[in-house]
Amino acid sequence: MRKIGILCPSDTELAPFLPHIKEVKITEKAMLKVYEGMIGQMRVAALYSGVCKVNAAIAAQILIDTFQAEAIINAGVAGGMEESVELFDTIIAARSVYHDVARDILTEFHPWMESVYFEADKELLAAAKEYAKESVLPIRFGTIATGEQFIEDAGRTEIN
Repeated sequence: MRKIGILCPSDTELAPFLPHIKEVKITEKAMLKVYEGMIGQMRVAALYSGVCKVNAAIAAQILIDTFQAEAIINAGVAGGMEESVELFDTIIAARSVYHDVARDILTEFHPWMESVYFEADKELLAAAKEYAKESVLPIRFGTIATGEQFIEDAGRTEIN
């Protein structure tokens, strides 16, 4: 049975998941509190990492190495710059890209990626699309741009 890691940037973004985790076991590692248990028939390990890419990377690696997460779902509230997105819409990344990293950093240097985009896991994306067909709540799919900056009005057009 697969184990899913749930990674949230803040405690308030993790809080809605906690009541759903059954048979919970709490472990502390690297100043992170990890909640392991079951959500339905799925084994999960959930935590909040703190904001920024470095904290997310450390937390993700801990979920993989220590808690054997086979897939990680990054869940939380984002800045949402697409004007058609409304409050409570669920946005699922088909792919992700940095808005604040030089375009050639990932392709011309290690890890020598073919593209600047990080593609979503095809199996998880297909499952989400199947669920979206039946969902009464709006679920949208697309590219998510991420970075270290909080973007106000300046820069939105260029990033979009």
